[in-house]
Amino acid sequence: MGVLARTPLFDGFPADELETLAPALKLRAFPKGSYLFHEGDAGALLFVVQAGQVKIARMGRTGEEAVYAVLLPGDVFGELALFDPNSVRTADAQAVEPTERVTLGREAFLAFLDAHPKLIRNLVAVIGRYLDRVDDAFAEAAFVDIPARVARKLLDLADTHGQSTPAGVRIGMRLSQRTLAGMVAASRENVNRALRRFETRGDILQEAGSITIVRPGELRKRS
Repeated sequence: MGVLARTPLFDGFPADELETLAPALKLRAFPKGSYLFHEGDAGALLFVVQAGQVKIARMGRTGEEAVYAVLLPGDVFGELALFDPNSVRTADAQAVEPTERVTLGREAFLAFLDAHPKLIRNLVAVIGRYLDRVDDAFAEAAFVDIPARVARKLLDLADTHGQSTPAGVRIGMRLSQRTLAGMVAASRENVNRALRRFETRGDILQEAGSITIVRPGELRKRS
């Protein structure tokens, strides 16, 4: 039950209460590049990333990709769909690297919610943070230029997933230019130019798909 206890959604629940969900949990592994679900699939499950990395994205008509989130171990997704029996997925969920996920079905989740109404507080907090991120993304796309969007996203990822190293704060996920472009609503070419500019200035380091923030103060000036 440790995987649930580490999530913001089930934060604060004692182990004996979470143990009632054990029979309903299902673990499955996915190789890199495979899909946990596709846009249009039925939305009857809550997902928890146990290991690996999952990208939530949607492909546009002209082939551009909008990336809504990149999820790491302990992250929960798909919970809103559990409240609508007719819901379908509005995006794809793809394993960015070898991934293990745990699922919890609608009936088990709603039964737990009925028995533990304090879960509603956690749920509202999770939804509130998600809506804040959506609002920020729309505002940035409308009013902020691409280099500033890239700088802000790098600082945000370093804050939430950063790992201290002698060189600086390394973002603790593999982050391709295509994925970063989808996160900031820009073309890969424009994102590449922004990253090269930051690297030339000494603000970041790029190596083997990872990015290290060397001079966060300079990125904040640009954001």
